[in-house]
Amino acid sequence: MIRPIAVLVAGMLLSRPGMPKEEANRYARVLAEVAAARGFDPLVAVAIVHFETQWRPSLVSADGEDYGLGQVRARFAGACRDDADPVNAPSEACQRVKDSLLDGVTNIRRMGAIIAANMEFCKVKTGSARTERWLSGYQGYGDPSRGRFCEPGEKTRIVLDYYKELVAKLAPPPKPKPAPKPKATRPLPPDHGAEPTRAALPKSADRAAKPPAAKKPETTKQAPRAKAGKAHATRPSRRKTR
Repeated sequence: MIRPIAVLVAGMLLSRPGMPKEEANRYARVLAEVAAARGFDPLVAVAIVHFETQWRPSLVSADGEDYGLGQVRARFAGACRDDADPVNAPSEACQRVKDSLLDGVTNIRRMGAIIAANMEFCKVKTGSARTERWLSGYQGYGDPSRGRFCEPGEKTRIVLDYYKELVAKLAPPPKPKPAPKPKATRPLPPDHGAEPTRAALPKSADRAAKPPAAKKPETTKQAPRAKAGKAHATRPSRRKTR
């Protein structure tokens, strides 16, 4: 998983507030590179180192076994594996390995290799390479003599709880955007698309829209024309006399 350098630096400074920013940036760049190559969340490594050394690179465990930021067990690193007593009587080559583990960048790279080895081992033994599995292997939990591998313990829970706090504080998931509000649709104007109905028109528009009725031709009775000449006088009826 990829995390911004600024997020990793912020996580380191929570553990060691006085760490020079140049040092924190150097560790963060290497950790981001290693985590991307090995396939784990670098913030888990930030949480591991917080409980191991609080990001102080020169620490050595009280029993002389574990070195540097991630408390890497030196007897399993490089030339120390060939020594009969790498803790109390290390060879010159083993001592050089121990000294190199006190360099923060070298230690982070070694941490990445150990995490990758535990991921592969847990996948084979348990069918899972989930974070709690490989983290328990890194912390030394399990009993191979009894066939118990990659079983999370108390320290595993503590580291994972702190990891979740780091995610919530430094890299919270983005909030979902609210769904856009539907746009209000305006009613179409009366003359758009189809002819307006009478109900949609004001009375004045209704009168304007309605064509005037065709006028019927006026039928007027003309008085009969008088014939030219004198008007005929009506003759009195004649009675026949005997």
